[in-house]
Amino acid sequence: MGYNEKVLEKISDREQRSDERMSLWQSIIQSFEQEGADGVASELVGLMAKIQEKFTALLEKLDEMA
Repeated sequence: MGYNEKVLEKISDREQRSDERMSLWQSIIQSFEQEGADGVASELVGLMAKIQEKFTALLEKLDEMA
């Protein structure tokens, strides 16, 4: 992969992460407008639970490989 492709890949990755952060921020704003600080806390707890599930699944796959 040449330099140009590497740079384009980095830009694409950063744009994707930026979109993810924007989506998260929109979720936080909506939760706050609808339910206040408790809504934001609930939203973040739900997102962390999803991350934990994915992490656990990955660890299980690694255990199966060993």
